[in-house]
Amino acid sequence: MAWTTTTVDTIITNAAAVLHGLVLLASADGGDVTLYDGTDPAGGRKIATFKSTANKSKPIHFRPPLLCERGIYVDVGSSVNEVLIHWDPA
Repeated sequence: MAWTTTTVDTIITNAAAVLHGLVLLASADGGDVTLYDGTDPAGGRKIATFKSTANKSKPIHFRPPLLCERGIYVDVGSSVNEVLIHWDPA
C-alpha cells in the first residue's frame, strides 16, 4: 500500500487509484480535509469532507476501498497539522 503525507492542497495521483483511507491530525477543533476523485476541486468529484478535534489523530478507513477513476486530490482546510493518505495505483 502506498501512502502520501501532506500539509497543503495537492494532487496525490493523476492516475486511477484505490483509496484505502486517511489519517487526519488537526491543530484545533474543526480542522478539516476534503478528498476528490480527480486532480482538482473544479473538475473532480467530491468524495467527502472529514473533520477532527484538536491534537487528535482521526483515522478514516474505506471498506471496501474506493476506486478513484480520475486520480486523488486533497484539499487541506484550516487547522490541519498533517494528512496521511493510504492509496494504491488501480
